Amino acid sequence: MENEAQFDEIGYVSKSQLKRESHAIQDLGKRLVALPPDHLARIPLDEPILEAVTLAHRIQNKRSALKRHYQFLGKLLRARDTDPIYAALAEIDNESQQSLQQHHRAERWRDRIIEQGNDAIDALIKEVSSVDRQKLRQLWRNHHNAKTDVKRTQHARLIYKEIKQNLENLAE
Repeated sequence: MENEAQFDEIGYVSKSQLKRESHAIQDLGKRLVALPPDHLARIPLDEPILEAVTLAHRIQNKRSALKRHYQFLGKLLRARDTDPIYAALAEIDNESQQSLQQHHRAERWRDRIIEQGNDAIDALIKEVSSVDRQKLRQLWRNHHNAKTDVKRTQHARLIYKEIKQNLENLAE
C-alpha cells in the first residue's frame, strides 16, 4: 500500500507523453534554426545552443545528419529552462502578427485610394492626420494617368509605401 502512495505522489508519465514532449523540444530546436539572425539574437540562448544552431545552418547533408543534429539540439534544450525561449518566440510572433496586420491595412487603403481617389484620401487623412494630402493626390493622379501596367504598378507601390510609412509613424 505504501508503494502505491509513493507511485501516486511521483506521478506517472506515459512513454507516449515523454515522446510528445521530446518531439516538442525538438520542434523548438527546428524553429530556432529557421529564425533569421536578427530574431535569433533577441532570444536568450546560452553558448552551446547558439553553437548548435549555427552548426545546423552549415550542415550540408540535409537528411540524416540534420535529423541527428536536431536530436542533439533537443537534448541540449531539454537540459535547460525553455520558458524564456518560448516567451521570446511569442513576442516575436506577436510583432510579426502586428506587422502583417499593418501591411494588410496599408494594402486596403492603397486599393481604396486607387479605386475612389480623393474621397479615399480624405478618409485616410481623417484617420491618420500626418498623411501628406498633396503627395498622395499626386501619386494617385500619376497612377490614374499612367499609360502602361508597369507604370501603374510602380505608382501603386509608391502609394502603398507612403501609406505604410505614415501608419508606422502613427504606431510609434
